[in-house]
Amino acid sequence: MAEKIRGRMTGTRRAGIALMGVLGIVLAVASGTAFASSGSSSASTGMAGMAGMSSGSKTNAVGNTKGWFDGETVTLHYTRNYFCQSPPASGAASDCEAGTDYTQTPASAFDPLYVVVPLGFTPPTSTLQCPVAGKCVDHPSTIDLSAILGSGTSDALLPAHSHVVATANSGQGEWWNVDVVGVQDLKAWNKIVAAKSYKELKYLQKADSSEVTGNIPTNLFLFFAVKGS
Repeated sequence: MAEKIRGRMTGTRRAGIALMGVLGIVLAVASGTAFASSGSSSASTGMAGMAGMSSGSKTNAVGNTKGWFDGETVTLHYTRNYFCQSPPASGAASDCEAGTDYTQTPASAFDPLYVVVPLGFTPPTSTLQCPVAGKCVDHPSTIDLSAILGSGTSDALLPAHSHVVATANSGQGEWWNVDVVGVQDLKAWNKIVAAKSYKELKYLQKADSSEVTGNIPTNLFLFFAVKGS
């Protein structure tokens, strides 16, 4: 049975786990690796090369990506553009920031979306649900990473990634707050791809914490409904 997560707290989420996530990314960058991106020759594999792309239009688009829920691949159906509001202050054109928790929300009830990001390796493109950095329906093109990586990363491309949800919300559209989870090893990534579940993701965060980071908070919210595959 899928784990239901509703009515989330408005304070700092899992501060200790988030710190482990931040340290994981810092170590990845320090060792010469970076967020991986696929499907676009113009997307740099270095963090500095990811900066500078302006965010997309604030006009709502209707479209789909895939996501993973309770062992299945599902469709995430988007009907509104993203929401990012300060504080926290963001240097990105999108007003979105990672490494700092939200203070403003678009709704009183929402659920978490776990955005899993490959760090330092490029997985098969078929396993990336938003395979091109900075380009995904109703996502921001850029995000401020300076709270994690320091100066020079305040307007970085949103990395290529995939999605994990812990509830389908009965197929109804709602807002979802993004927690970033970094994956630093292809073996760990393949376990997530195979399991397609929040339960496995949570297990790996505890059992394989050197390869799968904790939850890194953001002020980014996406609006979609979870539909069948």
